[in-house]
Amino acid sequence: MKNLVIFAAVIALAACNDGRTDLDRAKEAADYTDRARAIGFYQLHLEDNPDDFDARLEYTLLLGENWAFEGGDAGPILESLEVLFVEQPENLRVKELYAMMLVRQAQAAQEARRYGETEELLLQASDVHPDVGTASYHLGVLYGELDRGDEAFAALISAALKRPQIPDLYLQLGREYLAREMIDRAVNTLLLVDELRGTSTYLIPQANCALAEAYLKRGDESAARARRDSAHPECSVPGLDAE
Repeated sequence: MKNLVIFAAVIALAACNDGRTDLDRAKEAADYTDRARAIGFYQLHLEDNPDDFDARLEYTLLLGENWAFEGGDAGPILESLEVLFVEQPENLRVKELYAMMLVRQAQAAQEARRYGETEELLLQASDVHPDVGTASYHLGVLYGELDRGDEAFAALISAALKRPQIPDLYLQLGREYLAREMIDRAVNTLLLVDELRGTSTYLIPQANCALAEAYLKRGDESAARARRDSAHPECSVPGLDAE
């Protein structure tokens, strides 16, 4: 980010006075996918026009693109998103991007075993964009890892109610229903893993193994065998013979 500030100063000195504003130059550079130059001009524009919502949004999107390609500190993106969110908390584009960035930061924190920070970021993401189940799903994963079973179960249910296309969500929730002897809910939830095969197929064998157990508990042995035969090789279903 420091380099971008320096770059902004350099281009300000180098720019000729041809009537174009910093905003004009920023948009022109963005059109040519010159992110560094565009970011520099947006910074100059926002120094004099801090309340220009549209310019700040485009600036933030460019920061996000730059971060996605080059990595680095996500702090300036989150700071800018917070400004945008405070100004227009119902702006869908802002909510989506802000929540996504918070979830990504939470994932990084969880990988580093900073669980308190992870939970805080995910709860914030859920508050920012409550209509999307991604943050609740990750909360369920976190709570499961921390052996907070009831909280994990509640978070997974909350996520599933929003129907995100996350096959692992329905696999985990289906297994939880099965463990709690909520068989019909287990079956209906596990079937969603197969319905999302266009998103991912690698979890289908695991879902089939759980479905085999659920169908057997429901008393449908033929359906149980069919699912077991389509499950992963290590699938073992108590009470279902190997024939």
